[in-house]
Amino acid sequence: MKTDCEIVRDLLPLYTENLTSAESNTMIEEHLKGCEHCKKFFDRLGASEVKMSFNTEADQMFQNYVKARNRRARRNTLIVVAVGVAAALLIQSSSRIIRWSMELLGLNSSEIYVDENPANYNKYIGDDADFNYLSKWSMDESIFPEKITEEMNVENFRMVYYDPWDSQWLSYLVVDYNDKDYKAELDRLHAYNSTEYTGYYGARGFDEKYELAAMEADSYYGFVYALDAHEGRIIYVEMIFCNYEMDFYYPDYIPEDYLPKGFDATAENPYLKKNI
Repeated sequence: MKTDCEIVRDLLPLYTENLTSAESNTMIEEHLKGCEHCKKFFDRLGASEVKMSFNTEADQMFQNYVKARNRRARRNTLIVVAVGVAAALLIQSSSRIIRWSMELLGLNSSEIYVDENPANYNKYIGDDADFNYLSKWSMDESIFPEKITEEMNVENFRMVYYDPWDSQWLSYLVVDYNDKDYKAELDRLHAYNSTEYTGYYGARGFDEKYELAAMEADSYYGFVYALDAHEGRIIYVEMIFCNYEMDFYYPDYIPEDYLPKGFDATAENPYLKKNI
């Protein structure tokens, strides 16, 4: 489940420093055994030397000692974190409030990162992507090609990444295929187990010149999809975010006709107001 993955990934930084409880350790380790995506995320933390379990009483005593020492050393930090966690439990839109507070205090110095070089495609897409582009809130981006090959004529590519508080990604790839590869790619996309998207963020279909070939939609995290533009061209798009809005003005970064009709994930959009 996506929720389990999110919980585990939130706990992994503490787990690698031996700051989680024995019960949490058991839950994390069992999840990592069965979830390839979270295991890769764990490996990206550089945590390969962390033991996956404590088998002896001496190990457990040492773990408890390390926890106590680290807690004392980080007392002030943990107090701040505890207050933040308590607020998150009480307020449904806590992350939005924290982000607004950061902006108000001038603590948000994040910049929008843009790359339009197709040679960097696999830095951003797929299971071997760089750390900041690996998780993507567990959205399935297998709709996108695994890699760009010499046979693919890339007409356009853009990756946009922004992380003011919660990471968000916008990507699109426009490919012209030869007749054989075009048919094979459409067959692959049509075989994808697409999900319903109508109504999410006001979406109500696409421009009539496109046919939707595949769709991964989530009411909270956004869309990943592919459009058949006919005559050998396929357009791949991902709009991944959280808290019911994108924190940058995405219409400046993607052609409007690549987006679903009626799609609105701007600040204070109607779908956000309906769900918070």
